[in-house]
Amino acid sequence: MRPSPFRRFARRVVHRAALLMIGATLSAAAGPGAEAFGVPWSSLTLQASRLGSTATAQIELEVLPAATETPKFITGSQGQPLHPSGAVVQKLSVVTTLDILGGREVRFENQLWLDPLAPAPLYLIRTRFGLKDYHQRFRFTREGVFRHQREPASAKEIGKPPESWSRLGQHFYLYPADRQGCRSILESSMLIDLIAALTENPHDATGPFCVFHKRQIHRVSVHPQAQQMVRFDYLEEKAGRVTRRTGSVSAPVVSIASRPIGSYRGEVEEFLRDGSRLYLSPEDHAPLMVSGELPLIGRVEMQLKEIHLK
Repeated sequence: MRPSPFRRFARRVVHRAALLMIGATLSAAAGPGAEAFGVPWSSLTLQASRLGSTATAQIELEVLPAATETPKFITGSQGQPLHPSGAVVQKLSVVTTLDILGGREVRFENQLWLDPLAPAPLYLIRTRFGLKDYHQRFRFTREGVFRHQREPASAKEIGKPPESWSRLGQHFYLYPADRQGCRSILESSMLIDLIAALTENPHDATGPFCVFHKRQIHRVSVHPQAQQMVRFDYLEEKAGRVTRRTGSVSAPVVSIASRPIGSYRGEVEEFLRDGSRLYLSPEDHAPLMVSGELPLIGRVEMQLKEIHLK
C-alpha cells in the first residue's frame, strides 16, 4: 500500500528541511583537525510557513565532558565503536516540529554526540512522534553503524513514553567497500566542514563527503554560488539582552547535491535533492535562509528567527 499524501509530505518535509538546516547551523565550525565547537552561538531557531503548514527547527549546541556522556552510548555485537579523542564531546540537539493545516503535529527529536577533534559521529538518538512513532539509537563504528529501534506494538502504546514501547529490532549497516573517493564518513547533521571553507574559497567546490543517513551512505558535494541579497528579520540574544535584527545583506550561497552509494535491501534511500541552497551570514556564517524543493508545497524558504550568542 502506498503511503498517504500526508505521510509522504510530512516525512519528506521534516527530513529534508531539517537536514539542510542542521548542516547550515554548523557552518561556522572550523575545518578538519580544528576545534569544531568554536561557534559564536549556543542555539538557533528557523521557521517556514506555506499553504497553512509551519515547520520549525530549534537547534542547540553543547560541549560536555566525555567521561559523563560516553557511558550513555549503547554497544552492539558488530564493529569497533568509535571513541572520543579528547576530554569533551559535542552534542547537537535538534527538535523539528511540523504543524499541519487542520491541527495535526509531527515532531522529530535528534540528538547527536560527536568527536569535535576528529571530527566523527559517535552516537545518535532519533525519535519521531505523531507519524509512525519510533525511537532509534545508532552507534558508529569503524566498519559501519549499529542501530537499535523501538516502536509502539499496538495502539495502546502510542502516546506513551518510548521506553514503554515493546516492538524491538536491531540492524548493522556495513559501510560499502567502494566509497567513490569520499573522505571519512560523517552523519547527516555533521555537514560542518562543507561550508566554512567555501566562504574563504568561494570558487572551489568542496567534497565529496560520505554521509550516513538513516540506512545507507550518500556521496554529498557542496558548490559555491554567486552571492545574493537576502532579507533577514530575527531576534538576537546576547548576555541577557535581546535585539531585533532586520535588513538585508549580500549573503554567500552554496548548493548541496547528493547521490546514494549502493542500496538498502535493493532500494535507494532518498537524501537531498539537487538545488537545495544555504544562504549564510557573511559575519558568523549562521544560516539566514535554507531553500529547498519539497513535495506538494514546492520551494520552501526556512528563515532564521532567533539566535542566542555566547
